[in-house]
Amino acid sequence: MAFVAYRDYTNAERFDVIDFHQAPNLDLVRNKIESEKPIANDDVCEDVQGGLEKALGLSWTRTPENHSSIRNKDKSSCAAQMIIWVGDCPGHTAFCHDKGTTWDKHLTGLPDVRPMKEIIMEIKDRGIFLLLSKFTKHVDFIFKNIEKIFKDDNKNNQVKRISLNPEDTTSFLNQISQHINTIIATEFM
Repeated sequence: MAFVAYRDYTNAERFDVIDFHQAPNLDLVRNKIESEKPIANDDVCEDVQGGLEKALGLSWTRTPENHSSIRNKDKSSCAAQMIIWVGDCPGHTAFCHDKGTTWDKHLTGLPDVRPMKEIIMEIKDRGIFLLLSKFTKHVDFIFKNIEKIFKDDNKNNQVKRISLNPEDTTSFLNQISQHINTIIATEFM
């Protein structure tokens, strides 16, 4: 398990990253998740793209031959790879929201990250499951656009919306574990 916290592009604490740790050594990740606090920005949007780029750059375990976490019945081994995005605000650009510059001071994108569509395509093409959990309705637009990318490639099973209780961040890992166990049971067994 790993953790990537992201803020907006101009924030001094833009990213907070802990690379993968294996069970049972998850206390560092658990403590980081439980201690994260939101930081206000100067617009509604956040650097979601940068956060997902950081997640893709972590030390993922490669799966045999095709580097996909999607179960292939012809292969004897497979690792489940997942990104869980807990979203309260959309990323920058019109792919992420339809509110224009009233929400977004970087509507044309950020200078140091790829466009969101390219990042989502990489997640899909690498066979990584993307679990989407919303804390506000601000992410409805981007979630629909993300789901469309997977649907258009007949990979609907790779993207799922999950419900997490935003009022109880201390139980996130337990809530997430339940969703992961369900996906593993339905997709890999």
